[in-house]
Amino acid sequence: MRRILRGVLFLLIVASCSHGRQTVALQEGKWAPEVRESLNNLMANPGKDAYAVFDFDKTSIVHDISQALWVYQIEHLRYADAPTHDFLDGIPSPEEQMGVTGLSYAEMGRAMSAEYETLKSRLDGGESIEDIRKSDEYLDFRARMNIFLTKMDEQYGSWISYLWQPGLLAGFTRAEADALIRDAISEHLGIELLAVERWTSPDGRWSGDVQRGIWVSPEMKDLYKCLEEAGIDVYICSASLEMIVEVLACDADLGFGIEPERVFGLRFVPGDIIVPEFDSEYKQPNKEGKIDCIKAYMAPSYGGADPLLLAGDSNGDVPMLTAFPAMRRGLIIDVGRSAESPIGQLATRAREEHNAGLYLLQPSFER
Repeated sequence: MRRILRGVLFLLIVASCSHGRQTVALQEGKWAPEVRESLNNLMANPGKDAYAVFDFDKTSIVHDISQALWVYQIEHLRYADAPTHDFLDGIPSPEEQMGVTGLSYAEMGRAMSAEYETLKSRLDGGESIEDIRKSDEYLDFRARMNIFLTKMDEQYGSWISYLWQPGLLAGFTRAEADALIRDAISEHLGIELLAVERWTSPDGRWSGDVQRGIWVSPEMKDLYKCLEEAGIDVYICSASLEMIVEVLACDADLGFGIEPERVFGLRFVPGDIIVPEFDSEYKQPNKEGKIDCIKAYMAPSYGGADPLLLAGDSNGDVPMLTAFPAMRRGLIIDVGRSAESPIGQLATRAREEHNAGLYLLQPSFER
C-alpha cells in the first residue's frame, strides 16, 4: 500500500511539473543551440520578482521601425508641419555647415522644403505617386533627406536624430499619427521586404544606403511568449518614440501583444497635436537613460529587483546590459557591430565563453 501511495505521489509531482515552468521551452528555430539551452534553463528557474527588458529595434524586431516610418513618409509625401519649418525641427544649429557638403542645414532644409512643396502640389493635382517617384525632383528630394539624416547623426549624435526623425510627425494629431504609423507598418512588415537600397540623386551629388522593411521573427515572438508562460514579465525599453513602438509591440497578431503599460520609449511633450520636443518630466530611455527608466518605472513593481534578463544589439544598450549586478543573462543580438565598439566587446566576451557565461550572442534572425 505504501509503495502504491509513493507511486501515486510521484505521478502527481510529474503531472504538476509538466504543467509548470519546467516545461517552457523555446522552439528550435534559428536559435544558436547554446543560447536556446541557456534561455530554457533561465526560464525553468526564474525565482520571484522576475522580469525581462528588451530593446526594440534590431533586437525584438529585424531592422528599425522608426526608419520604416521615415521611409514611408518620404515615399508617400505625408507630412504636416515639417515642411513649413524647412524640416529643421530639432536641429541645434541650423546655420552650421552640414559636414563637407558645402551647405548649411538651413540651406539644405530650404531646398528640401521647396522640392516637397512642388511634389506635393503635383500629388494634390492628381498625378500618381508612382509617376512622381520616377521624377528627378523626387529622387533628389529623397537623396537629400537621407544625407541630411546621415550627416546630422555623424555631427550631433543619435540624440538629435532620435528627435528629428520621429519629429517629422509634427503637426499631426495623435490619432492621425497612429494611423500613419499603422500604414507604414502595413507596407513595410514582412521578411520578403527586408532590403538595403542606395538612394542617389540624379546628379550624383547625394548618395547613401537606406534600410527598408521590418520583420518580427517567429523566434522572438516565441521567446516573449515563453517568458510570460514561465512567470517572467516582459518589458520593452526603446530609444524610438514610444507611440511608434506601441503600434507594433502591442498588436497580438503582428507583434507581441505587450500591454502598453510595459512599453517604454522616447516621449514628446503631452498634447493632442504632436510637438517635436521631449517631455522633461519623463526619464527618456536613451543610453544611460535606459537604466533610469528601468529603475523608475519597472523595478518598483518587483520590490526594486534587477531585471532577470536584458536584451539589446547596440552601443546604446550597453549601459543597461552592464548596470544590474543581479542580472542573470544578457542577450546580445549580433547585427554586425564593430568588434572594437562597446557592444562588440560584450559580443566577443560571449563568443570566447561559448555562450556559457553571463552574456549570450545570438545571430540576427534576418540571416
